[in-house]
Amino acid sequence: MKDLVKLTKECQAELESLGIKCGKIRKLIVNTRAKKQWGSCKKVSDGVFDISISQRLLCEGANDKAVKSTICHELLHTVEGCMGHKGKWALLANTVNLRLGYDIKRVTSNEEKGIKAETAPVQFKYLLVCKSCGALIPRQKATAAVMHPDRYRCGKCGGALVRKI
Repeated sequence: MKDLVKLTKECQAELESLGIKCGKIRKLIVNTRAKKQWGSCKKVSDGVFDISISQRLLCEGANDKAVKSTICHELLHTVEGCMGHKGKWALLANTVNLRLGYDIKRVTSNEEKGIKAETAPVQFKYLLVCKSCGALIPRQKATAAVMHPDRYRCGKCGGALVRKI
């Protein structure tokens, strides 16, 4: 597995070389559960953040540049006024891309990160069915609609829902 602490320090130094002052990182977390996101930045308090990076990105065939691009993406969120993906954050991301050769953007694919896409079929635990049109509505989690289908209607025809699984 790639060394998250080492790569983060390298990214912080590179951003500092461009005059970009990042916030304080309280925790670096290897997220073992993330399936659809590469990283996240959570504000803990004023100027203090927790950053998590997907274990898939650290373990598999991603090259260091792709990993560091994600780390820089999250570090940019720690800069004052950069929690979103517009305005100042977008300007800084473009600057870092041009000056350091990264590919920081809001969304990237498995292929762009050098990781083989998972081909396992999507599993679901619950299934709602419309009594009128027969529409199937799979759900992963025990949502309110799963627990109380009588309170909800089909999005296609407005018919009553019933839980099958």
